Amino acid sequence: ENPFEQMFGEGKKQGKDRPGKKKKDPDRQKATKGTGLLSRKHAAKWTPRSEEEVQQTVRGWMDYVHSRAREYFVSDAKLEEVLSEVAKGIDRNADPVVGNADNCVYWFRDVTSDDLQSPAIMFIRPGETEESVTYVTRLLVLIFATDEPFNQLMTLPQDPFKMSCGDQLCVHLAHVALLD
Repeated sequence: ENPFEQMFGEGKKQGKDRPGKKKKDPDRQKATKGTGLLSRKHAAKWTPRSEEEVQQTVRGWMDYVHSRAREYFVSDAKLEEVLSEVAKGIDRNADPVVGNADNCVYWFRDVTSDDLQSPAIMFIRPGETEESVTYVTRLLVLIFATDEPFNQLMTLPQDPFKMSCGDQLCVHLAHVALLD
């Protein structure tokens, strides 16, 4: 059994299905592209990173990666691949890891198709063969949080973490609410 299953939950594999397609099992989570919520609320603030800026951002974040994430992803290449997807999902002037804690860092890519519309990415978890939906905030906590908040957050349900700023489209680590 994968020791990080608690972190990401179970039953959210996507297989060959792509985000936005209907599922036969309504209880399975999926990611969906482009929501009106994002475009209405924050789209005016969206400036995507260039590929060079994505690589530079990921290199900077690698200095802050917790050893548990290096163990989980097995190789830096896999970890950098996932971090690149995160960097592509936020504004070029925002940083959910070392950015100013007074500012929200909004997610501009895929969100879950449920009522919460939580920031999500699809990737193949280490040791698996099918893509899974993973909440961005849970992924960032796995990769960057120190042991004490990580352990505290792992006692919460396997839902997206609540954000202390009150905006579930924010993915700033400093805004993850430690209490449920």
